[in-house]
This record gives sequence, structure tokens and C-alpha cells, in this order.
Amino acid sequence: MVPLGDRDEHHSGALLRFRGEPLLSHAVRGLLRSGVVDRVVVAGPARHKAAYSEAVEPAGDTRAQVVAGAAGRADSVRSALTASAAQPSDVVLVHDPARPFTPATTIRAVVEEVRAGAVAAVPVEPVTDTIKVVDSDDVIRGTRDRGGLRSVQAPQAFLAKVLLGAHSADPLAELGAEVHTVTGHPHGMRLATPFDLAVVEALLTAEGTP
Repeated sequence: MVPLGDRDEHHSGALLRFRGEPLLSHAVRGLLRSGVVDRVVVAGPARHKAAYSEAVEPAGDTRAQVVAGAAGRADSVRSALTASAAQPSDVVLVHDPARPFTPATTIRAVVEEVRAGAVAAVPVEPVTDTIKVVDSDDVIRGTRDRGGLRSVQAPQAFLAKVLLGAHSADPLAELGAEVHTVTGHPHGMRLATPFDLAVVEALLTAEGTP
């Protein structure tokens, strides 16, 4: 069972088109093909339900359904959990449809990490940019050591009981040191601009991915 709950500001991104289909279509298809997903529940604001249903339809898989969620990510995830009747010991993935090409190996890795005993697991990649610390006047006050920094990708895997008991929109922050990480992948990049779409198109074409 996999809730696919996106952040409020990302709802329009789920419907951004790539290769003639919304990113949401690609994301659902990728989850279902991963080999570790029993069910996909797409939840978001009720005003997007019809558009989301149209996007999920091409997958042609009865394991995927769309439910009316809420404006915020946390409430949408709770709606998906309710619709799926998730049990506390179930492994749940919270995915960002704007990261539709996360490889199956990454999806399997976060699930396996939780099955092995972690309460949550996320894919990450090293930060390669130089990170500066600035003050309220935008004056540089220092440089962050990027050796201990990671950029977080999706999907994020949790025991269902963690999400059922979460008190904020960011359960990862609540869990802190209990969150395990797995190696992310360049294909897990977030697609939000024409440049992003051009980059992922080049990556997929170079690998011969249809």
C-alpha cells in the first residue's frame, strides 16, 4: 500500500506533462512496476480529483486509486492511509509525483530498509554545491561543510504507525536520528522546470529508456 501524497505547492507539478503524459502518470507506473508495491493511493485537494483520476487511468491497473485529500501534505497522506485501511505494521511510501523516474532499485531499497527494522528510510544524494551561510542582510557569514549534508529524494518509506501518529507535515523531522538513508539516484531528481524536463529526457534517451 502506497499513499502518493504531494505537498500543496506541488499539486500543479503532478500534472506537468512529459512525453505526452502528466508526471503523475509516470510516477504511478513506476511505483507499480517496482515489484514491492501492492497498492497506490493518490490523495490531494478535492478540486484536483478529476484531473488526478484522468492521469492515473492510463496506468490501467486496479491497484491504483484516487481519493480526495486536503490542501496540505499531512492531511492528504492521512486521507490515503484511511482509504487504504493501512495496518500499523505496513510499510508505507510517501512519494512526490514530480520525481516520477526514481528507479525501482531505489524504491525497493527504502522498503527493504524499513522491513529490516528501520521506522523510516529515505533516498539521499551528496550535496555537491558550495553552501554559504548568510545573515538577514544577505551578507555571507560562513561556509557549511557539505560533507555531512545530503539532499533528500523520494519515495520516503515509513512504518504506517509512524504516519498515523505524526503531528506535523514533516514526520522525518519528528523522527530525527531514527531515519535511515539509502543511496539515491540522479533519475530521482525533481522535475519542475523546462530545464529539468530537458535534463531527464537526455538521461532517459542516453540509456535507451522508452
